[in-house]
Amino acid sequence: MDSRLLLYCNTIRFLRPVQMAGQLVKPLVMKSAPSVKEYRGSVRKGLKTVIPVLDLDPEYLARFDLENLQRSVFFLLNETHAVDISVWKADASPLWNFHLHYFEYAIALAARYSQTNDSRFYWKFRELVRGWIAANPVGRGDAWHPYTISMRLPNWCICFDLFGGIFQQDDGFRDEVRQSMYAQYQVLLKRQELWQLGNHYLENLKTIVFCSCLFNEPAVLEPYTRRLLREIEEEILPDGMHFERSLLYHKIVLEDMLRIAYWLKQTNRPQLRRLIPVIQKMVSALASLENGMGRTPLFNDAGDGSAKTSAALIRAAKELFDLAPVLSDAFIHSGYYKIYDGSAALMFDAGEIGPPYMAGHGHCDCLSFELSLGGEPLFVNSGTYAYQGPLRGYFRSTRAHNTLTIGGREQSECWGEHRVARRISHVRAEKSGQRIIGAYQNSHGDLHTRVVFLAGRSLSVLDATGTRPGQDVHSYLHIAPHFSLVPCGSLFQVMMEQAPVCTILAVDCTAVIRESGDICCYSEQFGKLDRASVLDFRWKSDEKQHGFLVHFNPETGL
Repeated sequence: MDSRLLLYCNTIRFLRPVQMAGQLVKPLVMKSAPSVKEYRGSVRKGLKTVIPVLDLDPEYLARFDLENLQRSVFFLLNETHAVDISVWKADASPLWNFHLHYFEYAIALAARYSQTNDSRFYWKFRELVRGWIAANPVGRGDAWHPYTISMRLPNWCICFDLFGGIFQQDDGFRDEVRQSMYAQYQVLLKRQELWQLGNHYLENLKTIVFCSCLFNEPAVLEPYTRRLLREIEEEILPDGMHFERSLLYHKIVLEDMLRIAYWLKQTNRPQLRRLIPVIQKMVSALASLENGMGRTPLFNDAGDGSAKTSAALIRAAKELFDLAPVLSDAFIHSGYYKIYDGSAALMFDAGEIGPPYMAGHGHCDCLSFELSLGGEPLFVNSGTYAYQGPLRGYFRSTRAHNTLTIGGREQSECWGEHRVARRISHVRAEKSGQRIIGAYQNSHGDLHTRVVFLAGRSLSVLDATGTRPGQDVHSYLHIAPHFSLVPCGSLFQVMMEQAPVCTILAVDCTAVIRESGDICCYSEQFGKLDRASVLDFRWKSDEKQHGFLVHFNPETGL
């Protein structure tokens, strides 16, 4: 069978019937010109959308360049592009253009207006919105993709709240916007991403519930609230992690949960009591897994600068619902574990690549780990960088993570932008004190068992493989860019400036420093590419354990 056809077959067999049916009708649904009706009712008054601790967080607002926005120059995903708002598209990646249609940057304009009463920021917002409406006829292009609609409508409403009186008194613009929003809501009802499911479908449901409440449509509100609650129950694992196992998407979905609960609270909806325990678990998982790490850990599609910060989300849960995180070090349903030793914090992955039908954000990172000292990332996974382009395959690959390959084979068959064919199986783990033992079988039937022990300012990582004897095994250890690797006899020293941070000793294997090629690519934020050194440990498969020992310098300031 043709290899490409085999990939498709091994991908499709994991999908749900609704996804397969959705894929067949998606081209017709997305290319159709849906009819929309004029809205003649009145919107619900007093429904607040602004959550100040999230929407006015200085760290969040600092992502957007207000001076450039005044000139219709947008800095998104670490890329800057000028946009002709008469056509509303940039010569950039599909992901960047999606973010352009989210209108998240407009919140920065509205926030600055709320702080200064400088009307320039309102008139620019007005220009952008009217330009968007004129340039994007109903139903056409990325502007009317169900995901961009789902993100944009709540963001517009946050802006309206922040602009306050100047928007409410602008009758013509207010009516124009209301009609556009209602049309977008109607299109969203017809284009829910059943072909996708996962976080995309959750975003669709969130915005439908919000809009049905805003436009006073109880016949939509009641059934879609039930659907939303069922989807939340599906997507949030019993340990509190989002089921796609990316802390980036966990934070995006947690923000959704906070906003939904805030709307339900204002409208006295009884479903609020079902959401509060979910938020509690999600906040606890987020705080636990990021504790001591210094940034978003880079497992699966993850990175900083796209979602709200953990600190802001945790504060919002406390201020809105008096919820505080309860820390844990074992999340058995998602497969994440933590170990601490003094200033060292280690996060370990022994989980599935994702839910079987929704593995598109998964990476080949099983039995990988990240370690930070004093909140400073030291041993890191490579990140994500972009969803399109020639590096997408590398960043999802096994060698982009602190784990190993056997015979050059990948853990799972990640292909395309968000597809996975054959994948890891028989994943298991056990944590006992300072030790974690994890194991899995890769998509080719090879077995990998890893024992990680962190105590006494030392880390040991020992691996055993179950495969044909004599196979080439490569275990990778990626060093964060602000550190350097220096060979020192049979040891390797990790240096920060001129100070030694730790020494690394290969155990029953050889090691070389890799400082060129795609394996040295590192990206802790989307669109931002750095270079990092990598230790490549090598041995031939047999029945023994191999790996490395790390001794941390007790005098380091980290």
